Amino acid sequence: MKIILFLIFIISLANANTLKVNILYLEQKIQTPPVLSNVIEAPSDLGIKGAQLSVKDSNRSSKFLNQNFNLISKISYDKKELIDTFEKFINENNSYVVLNVEDDLFRTLLKNPLSKKALLVNASSQTSSLRRNYCEDNLIHTIASNAMLYDGLVQFLVKRNFKKILLVSGQDPKDILIKEDMKHSIKKFGAKIIEEKVWDNKSDIRRKAGAEFPSFTQADNYDVILLADYYGDFGEFMYFNSWLPRPVAGTQGLTPVTWHKVIEQWGAAQMQKRFEKFASRWMESKDFSNWIAIRTIISSINQTKTDNVDKNIAFIRSKDFEIGAYMGRKVSFRDFNGQMRMPISLVQPRALISTSPQVGFLHPVTDLDTLGVAPYEMKCKK
Repeated sequence: MKIILFLIFIISLANANTLKVNILYLEQKIQTPPVLSNVIEAPSDLGIKGAQLSVKDSNRSSKFLNQNFNLISKISYDKKELIDTFEKFINENNSYVVLNVEDDLFRTLLKNPLSKKALLVNASSQTSSLRRNYCEDNLIHTIASNAMLYDGLVQFLVKRNFKKILLVSGQDPKDILIKEDMKHSIKKFGAKIIEEKVWDNKSDIRRKAGAEFPSFTQADNYDVILLADYYGDFGEFMYFNSWLPRPVAGTQGLTPVTWHKVIEQWGAAQMQKRFEKFASRWMESKDFSNWIAIRTIISSINQTKTDNVDKNIAFIRSKDFEIGAYMGRKVSFRDFNGQMRMPISLVQPRALISTSPQVGFLHPVTDLDTLGVAPYEMKCKK
């Protein structure tokens, strides 16, 4: 009996000394516009499963450091509900928030005075202006920006001599943002836009692609069709329906991604299996960006042995911080805008074609910094 009481005392003492940290997962659901093609819908639990697995994985090892992490999630269509949850979380002396919200709510939260008390991790928005216009120390990004994605893609196209480009975009605001980043990448790496076209046809393209696209894609000789079609409204039907027999890349065809099922090297196969067992589906880019967001927070606290947000922000953004990400090299954060440096995978649905940065594209710091927003492009100063 005395031994049992002694063990209970020891366990209670250990629990009393355990550093317990709450992390808020905030996700904004949106009503996506109807599309004209038979697009496979994204999983309803996209993102949250990556965060949940990361906490589960991390707590196994963190218990030996007397640390425990708790994921609090709020998923809603209601902006006010999400803002109220954010404010309540911070007011209860918590400091770590992973954001999966639309850009307007993202900016609203960033302007909230309470945000200064937290580390904000953008794990969802790929909008490049969020990296170019904001340089707050307490903001980091664990998903690749569109600038990074299309720099990676255009590097590959240039290296393979697909330099003459027919650029086709939709009319959705997200299409337009992607198109602008594509044009920037094309200019940056010395490719050439032969012609730029906008698909503004609202008819059901499933039945008319063979008739509509050959005439629509008539242009001077081009090497590749580059598509900016975020919601998949028409791009899937461009394959084999163009005027010239040319490959398709961009949002459809050869696609640049943060993560994909076909990535298997560098321990990724084990990561893929673990996620599939946990979530009963494949791991996608948004799952991975949330997984690495949580891992970043927890790895920092493991190292600093404190939940003090200022100390952990300083460590995460320092040259000493690195984290393994199943990408073949350590990833870290850019000090000027908080973007995670990472390689970009170029995939088609069933194969990994290449990984950027491509060999031969050089940078004085690291070739990973050939991808995305550069320091001289920043619109804010630290």
